[in-house]
Amino acid sequence: MTPDEAGLGTDDARPLETDPTRFRRRFDQTSMPQSFCDLDGVLTEVNDAYCRLVDRPGSELVGMPVRSLNHRSDSGDADAHLAALLRGEIDSLQTERILCGPAGRPVPVLVDAALLRDEDGRPLGAAAFVQDLSSLRGLERRRQQQEDFFLALAQRASDLAIVTDAEGRLLYASPALTGMLGYATEDVIYSPGADFVHEDDVPETLAMFARVVAHGGAETITLRVRDAAGVWHWMEETASNLLDTAVGGIVCNLRDITDRVRAEAALRASESRYRAIADNAEEGLWVTAPDGRSVYVNSRMVEILGLTEGQVLGRSLIDVLHSGQRRVTRTRTGTGGPGTSERYEVTYDHPDGRERILSVSESPLDDADGAIDGSLAMVSDITDARRLEDELRRAALHDTLTGLPNRALLLDRLQHALTLQTRGTAVMFVDLDRFKIINDARGHAAGDELLIGVAARLRSSARAADTVARFGGDEFLVVCEDVDEHDARAVALDLLQSLDQPFQVAGGEAMLSASIGVALSSSESADALLSHADTAMYAAKVAGRSRIRVFDAALAAQAEERFELGSDLRRALLANELELHYQPVIDLATGQVLGAEALARWTHRLHGPVPPDRFVAVAEDVGLAARLDRWALRLAAHDTTALRRAAAMPADAYVAVNVSARTLSDPGLEDWITWNVEAAGLTPADVLIEVTESAIMTDATYAVALLTRLRQRGFGVAVDDFGTGHSSLAYLRDLPLTVLKIDRSFVAELTDDASARAIAASIIELARAVGVTVVAEGVEKAADAELLRGLGCDAAQGWLWSPAVHPAEAHRSGALSRTYDVSA
Repeated sequence: MTPDEAGLGTDDARPLETDPTRFRRRFDQTSMPQSFCDLDGVLTEVNDAYCRLVDRPGSELVGMPVRSLNHRSDSGDADAHLAALLRGEIDSLQTERILCGPAGRPVPVLVDAALLRDEDGRPLGAAAFVQDLSSLRGLERRRQQQEDFFLALAQRASDLAIVTDAEGRLLYASPALTGMLGYATEDVIYSPGADFVHEDDVPETLAMFARVVAHGGAETITLRVRDAAGVWHWMEETASNLLDTAVGGIVCNLRDITDRVRAEAALRASESRYRAIADNAEEGLWVTAPDGRSVYVNSRMVEILGLTEGQVLGRSLIDVLHSGQRRVTRTRTGTGGPGTSERYEVTYDHPDGRERILSVSESPLDDADGAIDGSLAMVSDITDARRLEDELRRAALHDTLTGLPNRALLLDRLQHALTLQTRGTAVMFVDLDRFKIINDARGHAAGDELLIGVAARLRSSARAADTVARFGGDEFLVVCEDVDEHDARAVALDLLQSLDQPFQVAGGEAMLSASIGVALSSSESADALLSHADTAMYAAKVAGRSRIRVFDAALAAQAEERFELGSDLRRALLANELELHYQPVIDLATGQVLGAEALARWTHRLHGPVPPDRFVAVAEDVGLAARLDRWALRLAAHDTTALRRAAAMPADAYVAVNVSARTLSDPGLEDWITWNVEAAGLTPADVLIEVTESAIMTDATYAVALLTRLRQRGFGVAVDDFGTGHSSLAYLRDLPLTVLKIDRSFVAELTDDASARAIAASIIELARAVGVTVVAEGVEKAADAELLRGLGCDAAQGWLWSPAVHPAEAHRSGALSRTYDVSA
């Protein structure tokens, strides 16, 4: 934050003691650490937040050099930058330093400092604003640790894992690719996997792949794969269909079984060759006699088991692997019957105390006459590969922050619930009220902490069989099986009440509520049920938040009407069927027209005039708000130029155009407005941008920055419907306002309600204190105008003088150019 953003303009940039009445309270109470220092870099003023940051009282800090607060790990670069600032070489700076915090711990901070000058421009000292970066650094460390964890698993897995799309093109290859086959990832990515398969194995491989894509599940095949040097490797490939998960592809685990194939051939050719190869194989080799006794294990096998050769020989494979609590986790048998091959996975309690997952492939051994002479088992430790696969599956189906099921898993469970023969299935759409305000005020770390707390409460309040999922952002979904409307309402009420108690987050307590929409199944699909719950949630928010709304026929009709009206509005914008009318803003002292507010009007082809509040709300719902605002701003600029040229509007009168929350979030809005205003022959000073308090609260930080840049370009900025939104007083401190508009709800009650008069008077006094113009909306009675003038209101608009008129009517009647009678 710069001094200007904190309310210190060019004439205000001086230490606090020169103007204590105006700045002391703001300085002491702000949550951001702030300080002032003289030209020697000695602290002269610090606020309470700064004292808390470095855990020292203000009486001790004042008089200390800034550099004396540095932690021993600080580089000292910030001191050099501050010295250059105090010498007047630069006017402002942003730098990082490390302060010595509580108990001597280092506190990384971001410092924004500005040079203070006296009325003659001579340097006085510096003002600094300090932001604690500790939470940000902690988050970065945790993210890096998590990335390192998954990378370590992938790098240490001996098997190769690849992911392909449904057509077989390679999307991902694990680090084992280079060591196993000699390819770099960039050499194979997006290539068809079949390009690397031996031509004799391609048909069977493609057939297996097609079955996995079409029917799901997993299949295993043996094939030959060419490495970067042109050498063929025998591979055992297991393909698993994860297309419908967040992985979004076919996961193939490949194990190089070249040694195993060679070992099997060697066994059939010669016992001596078999032993030479087997003893050096990468896989564990285990040979048993016809009666099941172990007669040979290679060195890799005893390494995998953690046993000595003597502890294995003479015992059966089943006795070693399957005794006690050991269990088969995945079985894939052959055709059945004696002498058939069998593949399976088994958990094994290693002597070191850790559980391992072993892949076992058993095949019969034939003697020279074809009689079964025992069996050969190939054993691999696949613990790391399975753990990595499990992590991938969990990441694909669960929210990483809260641990709740994510959208994909929720939809799967909802589809399953809808197939059950029960009383009904309910979906509850839980949307947190004003979560963004808390997130902006306390920071994203506190926001994440709050979401974790909300998830825990929702999970504990729901029934054991219910599914609680995070749908995204601050939205949660609950699926309840075997319920009727009474049961569903009871569950929703428990969810709502679970949020009543304050949450403990970084920085203190936070209060939170939610709006819940409930939809009950009949014959609806999962998508329709979610849509109905979303519609009901939106209705709960419109009704005042912190409440429950069940989707019914009325809501269905409203949703259908909103959809149809949205389609008609889209066509109307394309056909240029909307119009702008202009209502004059009257100077209450002289009766002259100061400006005109542009108000959209729509006459529907079938239904006639559509109220603005109705079609503007529809525009917000269907994503047309930004297009409607741009249309209005462009047309208002051209109409104003034409009205001025025809003397139907004063040459110095402005035009006011409303901008919605959706439009404020458009990153290209600033340049677009400037270009279109200049193209119409106007200057930025001729245009007043009107925004509501609720629009600003959608993203307060971004909105304040955008409006500040527009004000710097010369545009006027007005807050419409002032007094009806949230945290209005805070806006007066941060926003670059030129106009404050008193909402018509207060104006309508001026003559009859003392409270309304008191509120209007307070707003006018507040505006006068910060130096902005006040405009009252909806003035319809002369008595109201007289009261407003007596309270010191600058200007007003309303039917007392003129309704909003079409430009043609303005030409005929002079509604935008005449001087009105404002006498008592």
